Amino acid sequence: MLPLQFMFRLNPLQYTEEFLNIGIELISTVKPTYQAIQTTNQSEEEAVENDHPKVVTSIPQILTSKHYRPVMIYIFKISLLFAIGICTPGYIWYIAVNLTTMAKLTAIFNTSCFWAYVFSIILLNESIRIEKVFAVCLSITGVAVMALSIPNNEKDQENANIIEVGDFIACFGALFYGLYEVLYKKLGSPPTTSFLFANTITGLIGLCTLLFLWIPIPILHYSGIETFELPDPETFGFIISIAIAGVFFNASFMLLIALTSPLFAAVGIMLTIPIVALVDLLITNTPIGVNTIIGNLCIFLAFLLLSWTNIIDKIRSI
Repeated sequence: MLPLQFMFRLNPLQYTEEFLNIGIELISTVKPTYQAIQTTNQSEEEAVENDHPKVVTSIPQILTSKHYRPVMIYIFKISLLFAIGICTPGYIWYIAVNLTTMAKLTAIFNTSCFWAYVFSIILLNESIRIEKVFAVCLSITGVAVMALSIPNNEKDQENANIIEVGDFIACFGALFYGLYEVLYKKLGSPPTTSFLFANTITGLIGLCTLLFLWIPIPILHYSGIETFELPDPETFGFIISIAIAGVFFNASFMLLIALTSPLFAAVGIMLTIPIVALVDLLITNTPIGVNTIIGNLCIFLAFLLLSWTNIIDKIRSI
């Protein structure tokens, strides 16, 4: 793993070369035939002379190298895939927030840990372990206690059907988010864990979002499905703050997936529920109910159990 302090000492040329070299490790792991094809098609002398010179003097020299071309194509594809994968649950969240209660939405979305475990078994061939199954069930129980114990007011009772639709949409969003976590682990986590690679991929996901995912906005606007307008300065300030927080969250979250597992990362996110409850208590004086305490305790115990399981797995792998 590239030390964080060393990463900041790299100049742009070193940074680019380091990033693409880690990309080669990734694509060689995801596509085992890649290295064999490279070796078969090119002799070592041809590679040194034409594609991957010993002395690299400029970034354009790296970017135009045939040696790195398959890696750059692969990174572009997964960056676009991850941009769609992480933005889709976000869009679903914004749809559901207008249809159900905020408390239910937060709780339901955090059930992505269940889907992360299911998809990990299917796509990552992760073994079924009693400890992990119990931890998932415990965390889901904590969410259920908080979500189902929330009293509905008269307005909520009048809109019960709408709330059910919102809950269903939120469940679909949680499923999609769990799938995204596992796909990132499978397709975007190199064997050598790297802050540089994880943060650069995060930046590329943002770049793909900026370049391509704005396309639905004018379509929705001019079709009348959803009208868009420029925010006022105060709202724009909040949007910028949310964007900055999102950058730190996404970079940390992807690194966490690479270092541990999608399941551990998903259950770790559940710790935001008690944190939100604590912030509500300190800032808005919102009381913490018994159901919230019980639910948070279940989630915390599940997180400790998964942490212990991951430590045992690391010890056994040594």
